[in-house]
Amino acid sequence: MRKAIWIDLDNSPHVPLFAPLVKRYRAEGQPVVLTARDFAQTVELLERSGLKGEFDVIGRHYGKNKLKKIFGLAIRAQELASHVRSLRKRGIEIGVALSHGSRSMVLAAKWLKLPVITMYDYEFTETFIFNAFSDRVLVPEKIPDETLDKIGLSPKKRVKYEGYKEEIYLRHYEADERFLETVGEENGIEIPRSKVIVTLRPPASAANYHNEASERILEKLLEKLLRQPDVFTFILPRGSEQKEALRRHLAEKNYSLSSYLIPKRAVNGLDLAFHSDLLISGGGTMNREAALLGVPVYSIFAGKQGALDKDMENRGMIRFIRSEADIEKIVLKKRCATQPPRIITDAVERRVRDVVSDFLRSSNSSL
Repeated sequence: MRKAIWIDLDNSPHVPLFAPLVKRYRAEGQPVVLTARDFAQTVELLERSGLKGEFDVIGRHYGKNKLKKIFGLAIRAQELASHVRSLRKRGIEIGVALSHGSRSMVLAAKWLKLPVITMYDYEFTETFIFNAFSDRVLVPEKIPDETLDKIGLSPKKRVKYEGYKEEIYLRHYEADERFLETVGEENGIEIPRSKVIVTLRPPASAANYHNEASERILEKLLEKLLRQPDVFTFILPRGSEQKEALRRHLAEKNYSLSSYLIPKRAVNGLDLAFHSDLLISGGGTMNREAALLGVPVYSIFAGKQGALDKDMENRGMIRFIRSEADIEKIVLKKRCATQPPRIITDAVERRVRDVVSDFLRSSNSSL
């Protein structure tokens, strides 16, 4: 029996990234073990991606506190290792572990002496575990080798790919023309298509790279958007804690309920970006998705700028809001529906699959 690829998803953006790969591998007869952390909208998005019942939920998020994060990291790594051991008893062997920045998976795989492939595309997060314990690390070619040297990624481990990881799934994307109607029905409202539709993704307040300046900009940004009568804003919190904090803030400010929507359920981020006139986000993945789809993007990320963001800013694909004064630079207008998306290739997917195949061949040859 062929050994399986183990893919772990510990955050919402990993669902659209890996779900198409999982489906393609399984369609080819390649076994895939899929695990997910109960954090943000990860589980809900997986269920809506067509993989309901085909993954195991292992672990949760332990909050912003650094000590709690370290504790949670170790606990989840133990839980993942126990899960893989239980699979072995059922005759399922892992040939290679793959994730986009799952620290718990890296540690669990190393304890189990499994080969590990890690992807990451932001070089200023905490990369020690990835760099020290992964067998291969896939990174965008835009991140300079000098930077990778400084953060301790060995040249022997690094594998560079051309482009953006989001291209793996964007090249298969087909827009849902009824998306706005469906979301409106699910939330009991009618989305006003005549208004400027803005998608707002707050900063990742629980991330280790979070910067408090993003929060201050977010508050001023909400004031600008929600006081405009011709603007409708989708607000996408990153988790239940942030959602409740935003609801309280919006209620205190007495913003009109007709000016915004916080969806009851997780929504397809690609469809939302595609149907928006502009996107404003404090993260990275959704910014790149929208930019590659041809949607105007404004970033309110206030952390250290990574190589990919710098490249997109230089090419005019993303504009950065670095201060409260910069908020006035945001252009609120309807987007031209005929604006073409960026050219998207299969280069990143081929690179990932090649590296995975190398480890699988080596692992299966030992059977």
